[in-house]
Amino acid sequence: MTNRKILAVAALCVTAAVGLTACGGGQSEDTAGKAASSPPSPKTPVDPFEGLTADQIADKALKATKAANSLKLAGEGKDDGKDLSWEFTLSNAGNCTGKLSYTGSGQAELLVVDKVTYMKADEAFWKGIAKQKGTPAKQSTALAEMMKGRWMKAPADKSGGMAGLCNLDALLKKMGDEDTSGVTKGESAEINGQKAITLTRKEGAETHTFYVATEGQPYFLKFVTEGGDEPGTVSISDYNKPVAVTAPPADQIFDLDKVKAAGS
Repeated sequence: MTNRKILAVAALCVTAAVGLTACGGGQSEDTAGKAASSPPSPKTPVDPFEGLTADQIADKALKATKAANSLKLAGEGKDDGKDLSWEFTLSNAGNCTGKLSYTGSGQAELLVVDKVTYMKADEAFWKGIAKQKGTPAKQSTALAEMMKGRWMKAPADKSGGMAGLCNLDALLKKMGDEDTSGVTKGESAEINGQKAITLTRKEGAETHTFYVATEGQPYFLKFVTEGGDEPGTVSISDYNKPVAVTAPPADQIFDLDKVKAAGS
């Protein structure tokens, strides 16, 4: 019979995983500063931002990014001193698929389908989250064993935060003008083969760099923070590509709501 305490720990683990993607992380490997060495030829595309100030370019990029129907977010960072990497593909319809991984401390997958949230993690991940909550080792081990190969279906009263990770509209609304204002134009760059212009802003010991596409829509392609206590990078790609997500097989789902309702 499933231990009630283990179920409570599992519910806490679901919500504990919510905050992980807010972390910053590693340095960008993309090459900046590829300025042209000769005057533009007749075939060179016209500068889409000609005559615009740095703040006006940032505002244009913000509006274009917020109008996207879907995109992919990927980043690297630290959480409680541990290296963390994550990647989420999400749409404004609410569907999402993603994963996050601690170096040496496990990984987890996340799905949101038709407003229902599922998460599957390996033993190291479950034990790590349970340990953060002060759970005794015996219960942590039992939790990890119980969830082996299973997708946890988040309870209705616990899924809000997790589902929020995959709420594209909510995430884009958090990108306000104050986050991208006060910038200056930097050098040209190339992000995954796509030409971009850099915008930079100093804030105390931190330097924030925004990469904006100069071909096609003026989307944000990457954010990088250097210096300070939380250096980090977030890449944005796959704008407006379909997000195909299917729910896990029923026999692989662990539904906390049903288990608790049955009094297990």
